[in-house]
Amino acid sequence: MKRLLLFLCFAIQAIACQVPVFRYALERWEADTFRLQLITRGNPPTDLQTIPKNLNLEFEALDLDTLTPAQQLSVVGLEKITEYPSFLLHPPESWKNPEPLVFEGTSAALQSIIDSPIRQLIKNDLLSGHSTVWLLVEGTDEEANEATYQQLQETLKKAQEQISLPEGVIQADQIGKVGDNISLDDVLRSTIPLRISFKIERVLRSNIKEQSFLRILTANRYSPPEEPLVIPIFGRGRTPGPLLGSSITPEDIINACEYLCGACSCQVKSGNPGYDLLFLANWRKNLQSGLVVIDKELPAILPTLNDEIDTEPKDSSALNSYIVEIPPTLVIGTLVGLCLVIGTIVILKKS
Repeated sequence: MKRLLLFLCFAIQAIACQVPVFRYALERWEADTFRLQLITRGNPPTDLQTIPKNLNLEFEALDLDTLTPAQQLSVVGLEKITEYPSFLLHPPESWKNPEPLVFEGTSAALQSIIDSPIRQLIKNDLLSGHSTVWLLVEGTDEEANEATYQQLQETLKKAQEQISLPEGVIQADQIGKVGDNISLDDVLRSTIPLRISFKIERVLRSNIKEQSFLRILTANRYSPPEEPLVIPIFGRGRTPGPLLGSSITPEDIINACEYLCGACSCQVKSGNPGYDLLFLANWRKNLQSGLVVIDKELPAILPTLNDEIDTEPKDSSALNSYIVEIPPTLVIGTLVGLCLVIGTIVILKKS
């Protein structure tokens, strides 16, 4: 009976792994892939076809003069193009928005799609061990920008002081030293420091070098130009989406931090709320990890601009509440485990 009790205790503990969500996403979630199409009339220019490695992007050049009418009709978003050459950037399925973004067909536009200074800062922040990077996109209202920044700074400082890492996380070099009853889900895959740490990065909406990235961030959804936006980014460049600075509260920020720093529950990544961004980064090399990627599920963290279907201005704010959905498998597994434990205790008492 004692062995049965021990087994049940281990079974309950194994329902969720102890690696925090932000670290699990960084080490084991591959970034979803974008698709970039170069649309031309005539031979595509060579300088518009140079795509670097280590980018979650597939590239295709289409010369419309060589396509049949039927083939042209199959190109999603072609009706949006008014001049040639142009780029169509198709988002991953995780965006749940099939509409592509249209960019000018120039070398400058291509470079801004591929990478930008703020993305390099965010990548370096994540790889240095920051749990989440909170990007503040400043609008035209300077007072609103500063108020949002002060609130974010003060709240994230409190979050760092209040939140603790889940117990039971195992460093890779500890395997074999902490006993036999361990789960590989609880083992870290890299030597990046594991800590509760949040970083704020600021960027102006008017920053020319960031225009392509800002369009990708907002997925072309409308937001008032005077409004600052707050975007939490974690993992390999994943975000629940932009939040309106005027409506975000300290409680919302704390709750989001607690979730992202909490133990992860095992489910499938695909179909999750939130979406991946376009980053030029060799994540595997920097993580020094070649292990198999295991999917995990994120519940809906925060409703955002991208929850809106149309692109027209809305009277209601983008952020109204904080919602955490507990995965059904976790609930069911926990209830089953508890029932088994209670039943065993009853049997022991009778015997």
